[in-house]
Amino acid sequence: MKQLQVFGRGDVRLVEVSEPDCGPGDVLVAVAACGVCGSDLGYIQSGGPAGPTGQPMALGHEFAGRISAAGARVGGWAVGQAVVVNPLAAANMIGNGGPDGAFAPIVRVRAADTPGTLFALPDAVALEHGALAEPLAVAFHAVHQGAAGARTRCVVLGAGPIGLGCVIGLKRAGVRDVVVLDRAAQRRDTACRLGADLALAEMDEAFWQALAERHGSVPFYGMSLPATELYIDCSGAPALVQAVVQRAAPRARIQLVAVYERPAALDLTLVMAKELELRGVFSYGDSFPDAIDHLARHGDAIAPYVSHRVPLSQVQQALALAGDPQRSAKVLVIPD
Repeated sequence: MKQLQVFGRGDVRLVEVSEPDCGPGDVLVAVAACGVCGSDLGYIQSGGPAGPTGQPMALGHEFAGRISAAGARVGGWAVGQAVVVNPLAAANMIGNGGPDGAFAPIVRVRAADTPGTLFALPDAVALEHGALAEPLAVAFHAVHQGAAGARTRCVVLGAGPIGLGCVIGLKRAGVRDVVVLDRAAQRRDTACRLGADLALAEMDEAFWQALAERHGSVPFYGMSLPATELYIDCSGAPALVQAVVQRAAPRARIQLVAVYERPAALDLTLVMAKELELRGVFSYGDSFPDAIDHLARHGDAIAPYVSHRVPLSQVQQALALAGDPQRSAKVLVIPD
């Protein structure tokens, strides 16, 4: 079968490999769809999670499919079941440095009965849409960590797949006013189609004025600051986080969901004086069930989340699309 692997910095190839063996505690999943994640592009750029190791690394971790084989000791799952997989559970690290990757027709999932590894996909969710559960789980975890509720005044920085997922999650949480910042017109439009109330292109004075008009203002040592309570950074741009620290109101919450390639020079005195809350958000928490439930209830409404579907044989095109914010939102790779 074909599998996408990283061989070194910038060196990613679709290669022929043997189908994985199914151990007694394992299942094999026939992949219906696998999403391209920003971390996939990062792994390609760096040569792997820790740089080149001399060994190829299998890619692909946002996936769903049907169980095609189950080991003799697997008791909770059966051949034919539709499932979503937590790629990090049970030390699988699928597509994240482990031996298996989901840009392939078949994926092995080890220790399948370990709680939180597999999740049943309801009949109401198309198998292809099941691949959206993983990025939505990341986004919903960020929303939960940010304590978002109906009265929360919120900004999402960056409208890539995770930022768009945060828009979905914030609206799920009942947030009435969600402002999105992204330079790509296509992503701003997608954010609004998914429920954002305002989408802006630049963090300029007009941006801060718009926040003050929508969210109100509070005084701080002679300055008037927007009363926005929650900022979720999905952009990975340190300059935006630095500006938020400068202009955020006292006791604002700043959630850091992005991967940052460069360090940020934060004014820690302002963090202290304003009693700002900076919180890193990693992985899924307990949000897979919420993501699957949302897909079951509102799958049609989040159709704009997927911008492209590309066959595995053209996976290089999928990677190029995913790296172009002017053209793409979530890109799905479908086995041929």
